[in-house]
This record gives sequence, structure tokens and C-alpha cells, in this order.
Amino acid sequence: MKILSFILGAALIAGGVYCLSTPLATFATLGWIVGLAMIIEGIGSIVTWYQRRVLGLADGWTLAGAIVSIILGGFIVGSTAFQFAVDTFIVYLVAAWLIVSGAMRIIAAFKLRAVHQTGLELGKHWAWVLIAGILIVVMGIICLGHPMFTAISIGVLIGISLIVTGCGIIAIALSVD
Repeated sequence: MKILSFILGAALIAGGVYCLSTPLATFATLGWIVGLAMIIEGIGSIVTWYQRRVLGLADGWTLAGAIVSIILGGFIVGSTAFQFAVDTFIVYLVAAWLIVSGAMRIIAAFKLRAVHQTGLELGKHWAWVLIAGILIVVMGIICLGHPMFTAISIGVLIGISLIVTGCGIIAIALSVD
């Protein structure tokens, strides 16, 4: 098992290095990965539906949802246009998430400021939360205006994530006797 962990960790690190060297290509595969995940989820749901059917617990909605997942996943995997649409959606979803997340931090900062004004130590660092919120909103606006920057950034983050995960798996393997 330890050898398998080393192999898996090394493969993740190698994949991460590849993703870092080709961040735009990495991002461009996300639509395909989402489509494949939809197909796998649909197949898993059909298996679950069948098992529940044997027990008399199956419903038509589970089966219908599974079939829709497989069909839509097939469209995405089989069509470059659908993959591009999913990739584009991901870019704008990340931008919107950053803007909303930053706005929530700004709101939290003012709440912390109000707490701090009552004399409690709890909110003494409210200004840092405010600055972080503002910077996150600005980052979201930049992502909206520069989708290619966002795509490359997502590709780089995936690469870093794979490398960190691979190192973690190897570290765990080294710590197990």
C-alpha cells in the first residue's frame, strides 16, 4: 500500500507540474472533466436506482435525473462548443464568487467595527477584514474584465493543488509504518 501511495503522490506531483507549465490547457479541460463527471454521476445514480428498485424504494425522479446527467454530460464531452460554454461559465462563476465573498467580508468588517466600538477586543482587527474584503472585490472585478487572466489563474491553482495533494499523500505514506 505504501508503494501505491508513493506512485499516486508522484503522479499527482507530475500532473501538477504539467498543469503549471500549461495553465490555459489545464483550464480548457475543465469543461470535459465536468462532462465526464456528469456521466459518471449519472451511471452511479442508475446503479443506485436499480439497487433501490430491488428493495422497492426506487423513484422515477432519480432515474430521470441520472438519464439527464448522462445526456448532458455526453453533449459536453462530445462538443467543443459545450465545453467552451462550461469553461466560460466557470470563469464568470469564480468572478462572481470573489465579488460576493469580498462583499460579505466588508459587511463582516463593519459588524466587527461596531463590536469593537463597544469596548470588546473581539473586533479590534476589523480594518484588516475590511481591506481583505475590498481587495477580494477588486480581484473579482479584474476577473470579470480579464477572463483569460482568470482562466490561467485557475489552471495554475489546479497545478498547485495537485502538487500539494501529491506531497501530502507521500508525507502520509512516509509516516505510516
